[in-house]
Amino acid sequence: MRNVKAAIHLLAFAAMACAGMVRAEPAGERLFGGDVLRCASSNEETVHCPADTRGGVRLIRRTSGKPCVEGTTWGADRGGVWVSQGCSADFVLGKGGSGAGSTRGARVIKCESRGGRWNHCPAQTEAGVALAQQLSKQPCLRNQSWGTDASGVWVASGCRGEFRLLGAEPEPEATAPPNVLRCESRDRRARRCDGETGTGVRMVKQLSKSECVEGRSWGFDAHGVWVEDGCRAEFELDFRRSGG
Repeated sequence: MRNVKAAIHLLAFAAMACAGMVRAEPAGERLFGGDVLRCASSNEETVHCPADTRGGVRLIRRTSGKPCVEGTTWGADRGGVWVSQGCSADFVLGKGGSGAGSTRGARVIKCESRGGRWNHCPAQTEAGVALAQQLSKQPCLRNQSWGTDASGVWVASGCRGEFRLLGAEPEPEATAPPNVLRCESRDRRARRCDGETGTGVRMVKQLSKSECVEGRSWGFDAHGVWVEDGCRAEFELDFRRSGG
C-alpha cells in the first residue's frame, strides 16, 4: 500500500511540474536580434509578453485589424508588454517611449466620429495634442474635423483617429528600427528622405506639433518620403495597405 501511495504522489508531482512548465512558456516573439518584440492578442484575451522594459517600449507596427491604443489595449509594466482586445503589434525595446509604471497614463487616446456626428473624448490637453494615426478614410484636419478644448479632444465629419497627448516626456532621439524611416521638416522647409518604399508607406508616429497630413505635408514616391510645413514623423516603409 505504501508503494501505491508513493507512486500516486510521484505521478501527482510530475503532473504539477508539467502543468507549471506549460504555464511558464513565454508569450511573444523576438525579431531583429531581440530588439523588437511581437506580442499578439488573437482571441480578444489579455496576453503578457515578458521583456526588459527598463529602456522604454514603443509600438512600431500594428499587425492586427483591431486598434492598438496605449493604456487601453496595450501597455508596458516591469515584467514586459501586455496586449488585449485583439491588439497585435511589434514593439521596439530600449529606444525610449513608455516604460514600467506608465501604461495607464494613456498618453494616446482614441476618439471617433461615428456616422459623421460630433464626439468629445475627455483628456488632459493643456500641453498640446497631435494626431498620432488616422483610422478613418475621412480626413482628420485640425480645427476642421478635430480639435481640442480645456477638457478633451473633439472629432466630427467622420474623423476617427488616435491622438497623442503631448508633454508627458521628451521625444527620444533614437535610431529607428528596420523599415521605419524618420523624416523631419525643420523650420517648415521641405525635405526628402531616401528609402525603399516598396508596396507603400504609412505614418506610424507624428513627432511634431505641426500636422502631418498625407498628400499635403507629407507623401512618398518610388525613391523615398518627403515632408514640409514643419511635419516631423516616423514612417513605415514597404507597408501593404489593406482594402476597405
